[in-house]
Amino acid sequence: MERHVQSYVVLATPERGHAETLALAQATLAANALPGSVTAAEVVIDGSQLGEGYGIPTLAMREAVELLARTEGLLLDPVYSGKAFAGLLAAIRGGTFRPGEAVLYVMTGGVPGLFAYREVFGALTTAEI
Repeated sequence: MERHVQSYVVLATPERGHAETLALAQATLAANALPGSVTAAEVVIDGSQLGEGYGIPTLAMREAVELLARTEGLLLDPVYSGKAFAGLLAAIRGGTFRPGEAVLYVMTGGVPGLFAYREVFGALTTAEI
């Protein structure tokens, strides 16, 4: 089975992001008792979601965070997970993945980071989410 591991880095260097993503992908396979392994060549690093810089919100991140909260009830951290999910949405919309293809998104953080970005998301009520 061919695997494609995509990582969106917003702080780490591409080299460090590659190494950490490879380790995380291998650990995910092991933790879920999945066959095979991930090779370094299968890991793709993308810095397109950084925006103006680390910790600086982007419109794509806001859309991604709000979409996942509204449709799935999952709260993403704006700095890392929100920007990574924005990258995944861009990849899906851009045709990187075929319709019906299985995609695993690893969410590495959530709720605490949202409090630092209240001004970005406004005063959302539970009815809006």
